Amino acid sequence: MADGAKKTPALALAALGVVFGDIGTSPLYTYETALGAVGRSDAAAAIGVASLIVWSLLLIVTAKYVGVVMRADYRGEGGVFALLALLRGHSSHVGRRKLRLPFYAIMLLFGAALLYGDGTITPAISVLSALEGLGAVNAGLKPFVLPATVGLLLALFAVQRLGTGRLGTVFGWVMLAWFVAIGGIGLTWIARCPEVLWAFDPRHAWETLRLAGWSSVFVMGGVVLAVTGVEALYADMGHFSRRTISLAWHCVALPGLLLNYLGQAGLAVREPAAFARGVPFFEMVPAGAATILLVALATAATVIASQALISGVFSLTAQAQDLRFFPRLHTIHTSRDERGQVYVPLANWLLAAACVLLVVTFRKSENLAAAYGLAVVCTMVITTLAIGLVARRCWRWPLAAVGGFVGVLIAVEGFFLVSSLLKLAQGAYFPLLIGGGLLTVMLTWYRGRAIISERVHAGTCPVDALLSRIPHERTLPGQLVMITLNKNPAHAVARLQEMIRQGIAPREQIIFLSLLNVMQSDVDMARSIKVHPHDQRVWHVIAEHGYMQEPRAADILDRAVEISGGGIATRSAETFFVLPRELIVEYTGAGFARWRRVLYGVLARNQSYAPDYFFIPHAQLMEFTWVMKA
Repeated sequence: MADGAKKTPALALAALGVVFGDIGTSPLYTYETALGAVGRSDAAAAIGVASLIVWSLLLIVTAKYVGVVMRADYRGEGGVFALLALLRGHSSHVGRRKLRLPFYAIMLLFGAALLYGDGTITPAISVLSALEGLGAVNAGLKPFVLPATVGLLLALFAVQRLGTGRLGTVFGWVMLAWFVAIGGIGLTWIARCPEVLWAFDPRHAWETLRLAGWSSVFVMGGVVLAVTGVEALYADMGHFSRRTISLAWHCVALPGLLLNYLGQAGLAVREPAAFARGVPFFEMVPAGAATILLVALATAATVIASQALISGVFSLTAQAQDLRFFPRLHTIHTSRDERGQVYVPLANWLLAAACVLLVVTFRKSENLAAAYGLAVVCTMVITTLAIGLVARRCWRWPLAAVGGFVGVLIAVEGFFLVSSLLKLAQGAYFPLLIGGGLLTVMLTWYRGRAIISERVHAGTCPVDALLSRIPHERTLPGQLVMITLNKNPAHAVARLQEMIRQGIAPREQIIFLSLLNVMQSDVDMARSIKVHPHDQRVWHVIAEHGYMQEPRAADILDRAVEISGGGIATRSAETFFVLPRELIVEYTGAGFARWRRVLYGVLARNQSYAPDYFFIPHAQLMEFTWVMKA
């Protein structure tokens, strides 16, 4: 058996713990919410709601995401940024960029921003809804629900630094037990009420909506909770392959969910009073020890459920940085096998603070449920429109096939969207506020970098022409090492030109050092170094490093000295490394208001500190702030 085949079951188990926690714990509140919106408690309503949920899972998750959307990966990564990269049709490491983005790009950026909003609500509602089951065990435990929720959330965010690979292995066994347990519980109720199997007939779903009339939008507002974890499934594809996620879904997650939802329909038919007493999910098992065990397992599962959105936020943050839509943050790669497994400390703790604030503010899961769903439904609609563009432009699907596929999905998801919009006043505005704020940040950062890029390319002269203006006697002894993250040193040349314009004398030798991060975890860094002489005075050094390696600029320069055969002078106390910090203080064009220039400045000043990343001796560091008048 090949190594990849051997790893597949283990990765599928880890995917259960990381990817399917959110959608896997939806039975705790979904069926109860949807049935309550119907306004009837007869058998037809119970089976009809189950049918709506069953077909939502099959159509949205299985057919759309697992079957089609997950084929749209970019270098193994998923999520809306992967769709954006595919549609842009070029690598993220481009030098020059357009000042104005096309509409589809802004649409996808908004979808990504909305997932951050959803990422704040999911951990809060998941953990809170599980711990509310303590009230089913003992009413005296209700006062401890809020502090226990806050404690568990903080503990969850504290262990994120271990990486999704390690967490997934542990969490995977818990989620496997969860899916087996809820599937088994559901099967016992199906055996008691086999007529619920009629839920597989979509006519029952349609009849339920027809009888509900205008209130069907509220019914679908409950049904959508069954698929709210699906966007995280796609965003987490960089942590696990499409094959392992598909295997985990079809073999474990989907059967467990279908059995449980049908079982809850059986409970509604046989014991409708259970839904009047509250938390009917826990009444599927006998009171006593079984309830306590189920509450404990549900609590563990819902803590893990938050992992899907948390790791999804990490992936989106890393992708946004690679595509130059977000300033560079300290990012830790936690796996040598999967480049997408990352940990972003700042994003982690901002998310933790937002989750705790939500729990303390809303206090009950039913209050949070009103704010839940709109963000992910908006992202689902955006993904459907974008995958239609990808299918047409990249996969060359016939126009009729694209129209039919997108049309069916929009018909269903449009219903979800309308039902979610009705909850705006009850709290659904919260993820929209977060999404709108992050979209503003991304567009501001992109436009600021685009203005700088345009200015650089417009005003840069060739290196030889630049240096010909400087007599040798005006130079200082030593070396000036201009660091850039692009193979093309245009930005570094422009930076040098601006330094000279400001009266800063260059050194005797100038080195443009391009430090390139590649897709592999490890490369032979010594062999990857390429040295290109411009003349004895100017050299260009290109060095690659893997995402798990440390690009030590001083060591790379020492190796370049050896490769050059003495052409590059040996590093000394007169060697200085120059890093950029570009700010825009004046702008004569339209479309970049003063408040956006201020925001860009704040973002630029608070990027990850590059000298620490490149291990530059602070005594040899020269930070040049380019106050640009664009």
